[in-house]
Amino acid sequence: MNVELHADDLGASKGVNRNILAAWKSGALDGVSVLANGDAIHEAAAEVNGHPDRPLRIVAHLNLSEAMPIAERSDVAFLLDESGRFRFGFLGLLFRWMRSGRIQKQELATQIAREWRAQIETIADAFAPRKINALDGHIHVHMLPFTFKIAAELAKEFGITEIRISHELRHFSLKDCWRLGYVANVVKHQLLRFLAVPARRIAKAYELRSPGAVAGLLHSGRMSASAIETAIAAARRADLEWLEVICHPGRALPEEGPRWEGQKGLADFYMSSDRDFEFETLSGLRSATN
Repeated sequence: MNVELHADDLGASKGVNRNILAAWKSGALDGVSVLANGDAIHEAAAEVNGHPDRPLRIVAHLNLSEAMPIAERSDVAFLLDESGRFRFGFLGLLFRWMRSGRIQKQELATQIAREWRAQIETIADAFAPRKINALDGHIHVHMLPFTFKIAAELAKEFGITEIRISHELRHFSLKDCWRLGYVANVVKHQLLRFLAVPARRIAKAYELRSPGAVAGLLHSGRMSASAIETAIAAARRADLEWLEVICHPGRALPEEGPRWEGQKGLADFYMSSDRDFEFETLSGLRSATN
């Protein structure tokens, strides 16, 4: 079984880059998801491109939930709040779609495609000559059926052959289930399993490859060695050929807080000591995947 160790949010800030790039250089990471509107995307790209012989799977981390857009604000105004920042989280976007009429849905889809196209182009330009290998979504926002179809269409447009389907096999880590937030992660896990059904149909229609499953939903926020090992064991029992283990090892610096102005939950996540914990977990994990 191919187990890919993956870090989300590269480029968000210099602090976030530090742990992620250190893990990659040490051989603890196979891939990264890049935030096109990150404050330090170009620093991240320069560091990656400075090691052309070291492999790295580059994924565009399609974003509608954090910081400012890449496209002109007037072209994606429906996606923004009064300050010009993205205004939709996962559930907010779902509820907006459900409350919208046909014309509003059409405009919403058009603006999402416009912004995501700009994000893909930004990442492709920054990391060239490396290619974008796959698409996924920040906070899994690409998993809604209407956004997944937009992502699939953009993958075909840019010649990208892979897309993340956020489907995690059920597994249980006794050491980790007591954590605050575990119940919320269980709800998220179940919702994404449900959404994975139409996502697989769309991916098949567009001839896009995906890992057989991901790990990192039930224990998102503090991926321990135990959580990862139980997920890998579940994947082996299911006879999967490919598992993507999603981690968030990048820790922001206190002075980088303005990036998440008005988004306390995100700021707390990025600055948590759990980011260092995940970095340390990754650093000691490679032997467990061989």
